[in-house]
Amino acid sequence: MYDIITIGGATRDITFLTDKGKVIQTPENLTEQALLGFEYGAKISSEEVSFNFGGGACNTAATFSKLGLNVAVNSRVGKDNNGESMIKNLKELGINTDLIQIDEDKKTGFSMVVVDKIGGDRVIFKYKGASDLFEVKESEISKTKWIYLTSLAGNWEEDLNEINEVIKSSDVKLAWNPGAMQICAGKKGLESVLKNTEILIINKDEAIELVQSDKKIKLDFNEITDSKVLLSIIKKWGPKIVIITDGPEGAYVYDGESILYSPATSKIKVDSTGAGDSFGSALVGGYIITGDIEKALRFGIINSGNVVSINGAQNGILSKDEIEKRLGDVNVSYL
Repeated sequence: MYDIITIGGATRDITFLTDKGKVIQTPENLTEQALLGFEYGAKISSEEVSFNFGGGACNTAATFSKLGLNVAVNSRVGKDNNGESMIKNLKELGINTDLIQIDEDKKTGFSMVVVDKIGGDRVIFKYKGASDLFEVKESEISKTKWIYLTSLAGNWEEDLNEINEVIKSSDVKLAWNPGAMQICAGKKGLESVLKNTEILIINKDEAIELVQSDKKIKLDFNEITDSKVLLSIIKKWGPKIVIITDGPEGAYVYDGESILYSPATSKIKVDSTGAGDSFGSALVGGYIITGDIEKALRFGIINSGNVVSINGAQNGILSKDEIEKRLGDVNVSYL
């Protein structure tokens, strides 16, 4: 029996740092409020390039393992050098790889991460590869206490239904950080799973998109951009705990009784890759360990703050002891 199984992508990342990009603010677009642009036709050089491991399932598993939890990754990689390297890395981190599917034809997922060296924000160009053929199997995901679900590709609707059936018919609890395709399905496409979700973790843009997908809800600009309003609406759809992250502004948590808020702690942002994974997994891991949502929020804020201060999605992940030493550094407010 695992403490938790992470489900989602596994990718090999190449991170390309550059100060040649221009950040273009587009506040009029609620779900795309900034763009990273380059001169058309230009050749962009970089003095810092690194190869890292990524993908939602792997990033989150790395955090759970560092927290001391018994974790397995349920993902799919190609039968290639990148796939072998990823499995080796996971094993070195103390993560069980028995549930990783090997694809004989498609290559392991790959991402090119372009990071703005000045602000630390990034744009990711992703090839899903073998992840497109990932298949959730009840026999593989039922022997656990928790599931941490990240972005799904391929026939994701079928996989999501399979996970939902396991949650409904067992004591397995679901922590869910939906991917872009799931968010695009809107409230109607996700409602049945939201009702069975223990912890839902989304960013503010995703929360706005989800709420706007319900045409019965009419909100003005101030309301649709208010995280407290978004939390209240989404909580009514079923999740026991809703978390909305807001980048450098921090994160909000609502458990139906209190809304908690904590600002981000990182003073230096080198690379925001993996920030969401490191926050969500540390929060869920902290909640599993302590049963205290306020402490869990502190776990998430501390871990993500350290991850964005170091290049790569997994290189800055902290251990349970390291996080606990910093708990007092996080300010949590009850709104």
